[in-house]
This record gives sequence, structure tokens and C-alpha cells, in this order.
Amino acid sequence: MRVFMILLLAGASAFAFSFEGYAQMNVVSDSINYGEGLHNWGQGGFRMNGGNWDILLNADRVKSGEGAVVPRFYRNHLETHLESRITFGGFTVNPEVQYDIDIDSADVVLPLSLGEGYRNSALRPGLSLAYSLPGVFEVNGTGRYWKKDVTALDSDVDDTEWTEMSYGGDVLWHTPIGGYLAVGGISHQTKLDGFDYDRNWSRVDFSAGYKPVNFPTRTFVTAEAEYSLYTGEDYTGLALPNRFTAKLRAVQNVAGNVMFNITFSQAADFYEDETRFGPFQSAIRSQYKFSGWGNVPSSIMIGGQLTESAITTRLGELEGRISLYSGLSALITGKLWYGPSSVAGTGGYRTREIIGGGLEFRMNNGLNTFVIYEREASNLAPNDVWGKIRGGVGFYAARF
Repeated sequence: MRVFMILLLAGASAFAFSFEGYAQMNVVSDSINYGEGLHNWGQGGFRMNGGNWDILLNADRVKSGEGAVVPRFYRNHLETHLESRITFGGFTVNPEVQYDIDIDSADVVLPLSLGEGYRNSALRPGLSLAYSLPGVFEVNGTGRYWKKDVTALDSDVDDTEWTEMSYGGDVLWHTPIGGYLAVGGISHQTKLDGFDYDRNWSRVDFSAGYKPVNFPTRTFVTAEAEYSLYTGEDYTGLALPNRFTAKLRAVQNVAGNVMFNITFSQAADFYEDETRFGPFQSAIRSQYKFSGWGNVPSSIMIGGQLTESAITTRLGELEGRISLYSGLSALITGKLWYGPSSVAGTGGYRTREIIGGGLEFRMNNGLNTFVIYEREASNLAPNDVWGKIRGGVGFYAARF
């Protein structure tokens, strides 16, 4: 009897798992396109976890409209993503597959100005393998394959398969002094059946870094540098340059509820006959957390970002959630954005100013509902100002 109980407990432990599910729906409409905004009619999924393995399934139904004033990428599809992860010893196996069904066929632009078309479906299987000896080294390998069924327009080729394959890996060594050294590579191929299009490129990366470096007063700094050797051509047919990238990140925790996060990144591109500065990016984000008056945590985030390369973008934003009573919270949002524009009459760049507010209610069983109104202004003619209403309902972390 004792032996039977031991075997029963062992079997129960081996097959014990937890199950979590979630679901949500979001609808966005604005006064420019009169209901032709983004409609995420349903998104849901589940996760099963058994200790050294887990299975994740996501599915969503998305529809976005298009209008004459603000062109939008039209899409109406059902997307499913199934992923699992198994760990044993220091090994991790991560197979996954994604399948998209385009209900109204999504607009696509073919490479090298070969025209436009409609995507009918897409399949993307993938597999990742990893081995880790904690604190010593890590080995990773991954492969992805995309297959898109495309109907071409304005071409003698009606139906074509747009296939892409990518595979690569890396090895990382944790040095005794706390830093790391890594080398890796990736290879990518893109083909269009029926067209004379077959592009290949590959990259080898050499990187080093130190993270994190702890300083007094709750501060740590992360520094990384990477040099990438490229072969092949981009989608326009131009040779890819080698690139050097340096990154620096600093996080300052002033107190348990106040944090500052600063990031800098600069790249340099090396062509055969010249060297150019690549993209530069800087960002700062501060967050303040407090209890508020309800039972949902409150927070206020203020951030800014600047990116410069062939184009320049600037972004300043404010987001807040203030707990009012029980699970009811007030939402605050504000953004100031400057960047490139394809809309006629804006001079190549335009600004956007967004300010809004709303309410959110979270129940103890995981139900979450929200509605928020935003007022957006932009240098578009003739509509300079318009309103937008966003709302949704979700059910998160439902345990069974």
C-alpha cells in the first residue's frame, strides 16, 4: 500500500500543471474615418505550465480600416500562434508555429517596386535550441521559415509564394570579471516565385558588454558594444555595410517607488568608400508609483525619446493611472510626436499632439474594462483636430 501511494504521488507530481486563460476585445473609432479605425474584435489564449515545460496558444481577430484623409494599412485577419517550451538539464527546446488567415486579403507591397498585391494566408514554423551553464556560457540556435500566399496586382504573375528563411546562432561566455564576450551569426533568404527575385544576406556579430555594474545609491549601468560583418544586399539591391553599435543604459532608483531610466545608442556604418554615422537613439523615462485611494497600484510615467538617422523622430509622453476607489482608476495620457509624414502638404514632417483621459475598472476575478477619449491635433489639411474613443474589455489570468 505504501509503495502504491508513493507511485501515485510521483505520477501526480509528474503530470501536475497549471492552466491560465485570458480574453480581451478593443475597439477604436475616430471622427476622421467615422468608425473605420482599428477593431480588435477578439483576442484570447491560454498557457499550460508543468514546471519544466509550458504550452502557449494565442489567437486574435483584427480589422483596421482605411480612409481618404489618413491612409491606413488595411488588414482583416485571424492569427493563431502556438508555442511550447521544454527544459531538461541545461537544455531548452522551443518549437512554435504561427498561421494567419486573411479574411479580406491584406494589402502588401512587393519588394524592389515589383508592384502591390494581396496576402491570402501566411505560415511561419520555427524552432529554437539552447544550452546554458549558468554563470559560464550559453549556446543558442534558432530557425524560422515564412511562407506567404500572395496574389499580385498589375503583373503577369497572378499568384506567387513569398518565402523567407532565417537561421543562426550564438555563443556567449561570462568572464570571471563580470562581463561577457559573444560571437554569433544569422543568414536570411527571401524569394518570390514567378519573379526574378532571390535575395540573400548574412551577418556575423562580435559583441562584448558588462552588465550590470552596480554603483551606490541604487544605481546600475549596462554597457554593450557590437561589431557586425554583413554580406549580401538589402531589398533595394544595395550592398549592406558593416556596422558598429555602442549602447549605454543607466537606471537610478531614487527610492523604492521612484525610478529613472536613461538609454543611449549610437551606430556607425562602414561602406567600401566611406564611413557614415548610423542611427542615434536616446531615451529617458521616469516612473513614480504610489498607492492612491483604491486597491489598484497607481503610477505616473514621463518619458522622452529622440532618434536620428536618415530621418528624425522626437517623442514626449505622459501616462498615468490613479486609483480612485476599489478597482476604479482614472487614466491620463499625453503625447507630443514629431516625425516623417507621407501626407501631402506637411513638408515631409509633421507633428501630432494627443491628450486624453478615461476610466478603468478591474475586478478581483481578472475582468478589466476601460474607455478613454483622446483629442488629437496634427498639421493635416483640412482636418487639423479630431477626437478618438478607445475602449475594451479583457479577462486575464483566469486560473483553473
